[in-house]
Amino acid sequence: MQVTVKENLKAYLVNIMILYKYREDNENTEKIFTDKKVWLSNALGLNDPFECSIQEIAKDWINNKILESKQGHISGFVHSAQMSINKRSDFYGLTPKQTKEYLKKFLKRDFGHQYESSRDFITRKTGRITSNPNNTYMNFDKQLNEVGIFSLSETSLDQLMWSHYGGNSKGIALGFEVKKGNKLANKDHCLKVNYSDILPKHNPDGFLVQVDFMATGENIQRICFNDPTLQLAIATKPTCWSYEREWRYVEEKSGLYNYPGKLKEIVFGLNCKQDVRQKYLKLISNHLPENIEIYEITNEPNTNQINRKKLPLAGAVL
Repeated sequence: MQVTVKENLKAYLVNIMILYKYREDNENTEKIFTDKKVWLSNALGLNDPFECSIQEIAKDWINNKILESKQGHISGFVHSAQMSINKRSDFYGLTPKQTKEYLKKFLKRDFGHQYESSRDFITRKTGRITSNPNNTYMNFDKQLNEVGIFSLSETSLDQLMWSHYGGNSKGIALGFEVKKGNKLANKDHCLKVNYSDILPKHNPDGFLVQVDFMATGENIQRICFNDPTLQLAIATKPTCWSYEREWRYVEEKSGLYNYPGKLKEIVFGLNCKQDVRQKYLKLISNHLPENIEIYEITNEPNTNQINRKKLPLAGAVL
């Protein structure tokens, strides 16, 4: 049984107030403070080779959906023409008599010719290029690979995360607030990762689709960003990654975006040096006037476990 992303969000998000981004100390991390933006990578820029993958969609299923879309287009075209004849109104500039003559010839054509000629007719009369359902499904992988992903974790106390993403504990973790009204509290933009060794399947009932009207006059039909299959593909990873306890802030395209939530905490890694701490404290002071809580990772006495301790902003460097 597959768990939907939205079910995950509803079940868990109410108990999570902060999501963490582990970062090594570098220029790009500094820009998060100076520019107040975060970079959302596409799937190719992430470290899991199975990012944004689903099981192969059967070609017969795709062909049937394309056929259904084309049949719907032709039926709508013919119905509109017939309604214009019945109401004695113009049809894309044709008089009722001209429409009747055109429709008589149109209905004698084969299916493929009907589809192409109706699209050409609309383009000639309106300058608008109608969407092609062939592209809607064939471009699904392309659409997945264009999605922007900003990976976050439920915890700032995972040693593997500090090792892999926090510069071997020499870096920092940024805590972003989850609060109603921001992107991290939006079920379409903050997805809890589903850990499974089976690639998600597409919904046999089909995809949610939308039509975008372009400035060029073309309209493009594509999979909706909140389609359950699309979101499950974005937010499914193999079980070997489950230690990350990951959530994903996502947008339709990769690139730079404003903070998805208020930057609420900064956590210094166990091996974060004092000069690095001072640098980030200065960046906070210069660019982030809001109250930010400062923490440091500490070693639990007589163990190989870690904890964290809150520091006063003024005395964060000891």
